[in-house]
Amino acid sequence: MSRGQRLAAAIALGAFVLLAGRGAAVVYSNHEWFRVMGAESVWRDRLGTTALLYGIALVVGVLFAWINVSAVRRSVVALIVPKRLANVEFGEEVPSSRLRLVTAAVSIGAAVISLIAVPSWTTVALWQSDVTFGESDPYFNLDLSHFVSWLPVESAVYVWCLTLYAIVTAVIVTLYALTPSLSWGRRGLRVAGYARRHISALGAILLLFAAWGFRLDAFNTLIDGSGPGGAFTRIDHTWIVPADLGLSLITVGAAVVLLAAGWTGQVTTAFVTVSLVVASTLATQVAAPLFAVYAAQAPETSRGEQPYRETRDAYTARAFPEEGVPPSRLYAAAPALVANAATLEVRGAMPNLIYPRARGALVVLDPNRRIASPRLGDGFARLMHAWAEQNPRLLQGDVPPGAALVRMRDVRDRVRDLAPMFAQSRSMGAVPTAGGVLWIVDLYSTSETYPLSAPRTAGPGRITYRHHAGTAYVSAGTAATLIVPDQVLDPIARAWFDAHPGPYLTSSLPVSMTAPPAVPARPPNQPADSVSGFHADVSRIYARMRAALDSSDLRAFGVAFDSLGIIVAGHR
Repeated sequence: MSRGQRLAAAIALGAFVLLAGRGAAVVYSNHEWFRVMGAESVWRDRLGTTALLYGIALVVGVLFAWINVSAVRRSVVALIVPKRLANVEFGEEVPSSRLRLVTAAVSIGAAVISLIAVPSWTTVALWQSDVTFGESDPYFNLDLSHFVSWLPVESAVYVWCLTLYAIVTAVIVTLYALTPSLSWGRRGLRVAGYARRHISALGAILLLFAAWGFRLDAFNTLIDGSGPGGAFTRIDHTWIVPADLGLSLITVGAAVVLLAAGWTGQVTTAFVTVSLVVASTLATQVAAPLFAVYAAQAPETSRGEQPYRETRDAYTARAFPEEGVPPSRLYAAAPALVANAATLEVRGAMPNLIYPRARGALVVLDPNRRIASPRLGDGFARLMHAWAEQNPRLLQGDVPPGAALVRMRDVRDRVRDLAPMFAQSRSMGAVPTAGGVLWIVDLYSTSETYPLSAPRTAGPGRITYRHHAGTAYVSAGTAATLIVPDQVLDPIARAWFDAHPGPYLTSSLPVSMTAPPAVPARPPNQPADSVSGFHADVSRIYARMRAALDSSDLRAFGVAFDSLGIIVAGHR
């Protein structure tokens, strides 16, 4: 190994150590945060499911890419690259060991790129939590959990598999184009026998993906039908769903025919097979919806649609049971909790550690351990926290080990990490307490794949199911975060809370949610009088915020809150 190669290897090893160390530090820091929050089960599920998903995706992706790239490599008798020595040019055969190394590198690269389409861990976690509705749809006779929990997983796996297939196929065609196996001549495209067989196998796999897609379309018709607003209609029931299922079976047979025809060189048979599949797809996916729109205008069709409209109304009522209910729950989901917190007198109110869109970690002196955050620690723990935050100043010894490291300071981020399965309310409640503002966020079980209901707009997307699941309480001063589940839970929320007992309670708020917070650590060399002036400014603005809440003037509250953020930022 030359000196340059040794240097490159050393640099690569150093980069790997740094990246691996940062990854381990982030995992350690996240574990400490979830442990303090009492939600280790969520952390284990998140880490374990993510590792399993990426592990399986890498193994399957590398194996699929290796098989295909190796097939191309075996089709090449020898790879000769030009070499030049002085004025003499000659060809040198690339060793087989180097070709195997290139094959491995290409396979790993293709698998890594395909990871961009790996399903999210929450999608798989919802399925693993064993959601059961105890109710079947009237057309497939499947429990509704098949649509809500399993169908998103299958659809996400389908997208990842198709992404991997597209990446590997592009690589294979490119490699064949760089060899005499695939070239243009006077008589058109020339394809060698082994290349034709390989490409035919890839074409058969593509048809299998098409069959899989038809199957998914049949289920998705119950979610987004051909009727107005995505309604499931009689045409969907009697024509489109059976056509999708039939096409799925026909396409599987076409894949077998294409593989056999391509393997034996029957190009005409392969072309006719693919053409029939394309024509059938156009007939069901394009012509059928147009026919459904035309048929919907006939009077007899309108009478036939009545049972389907009644079914949709019934499913919509069950999917959205709280339509028309005023959003009073935001402040009264747990009346006793909020009332007790609101009656506390605000004395010596300190800056809020947790608030909307807060960024950056804070080190807070907390001798009474009222802050619900990991301790900075000493030795290994401090090194991990400093590495995770990429802040070498945390290694300095002027901050005691017992200081609290307050991370995840945005209200919604904290709630999302502790309850990732639930959607959050657009509005956010705020109640002043001695421990700072008590932020209140409503949580909802939602689904985009609940069947047969009329969809509702939710942000940039659409949902077909929404049930109130609980209320999250976040203390701005102590960073304590608790989630209060509803007494009556829908199947999604019930499965999640059963699988993940964590920072959830049902009776009263602990003292840590409302007690006065600890004093933030004063930066080195900062005069004490500047700290006192800072406290006075914060107390004055805090009083304005409380007065605005008492008078229900949310605009004034927002202005005061923004002023508080400016003062806190300037103090740092």
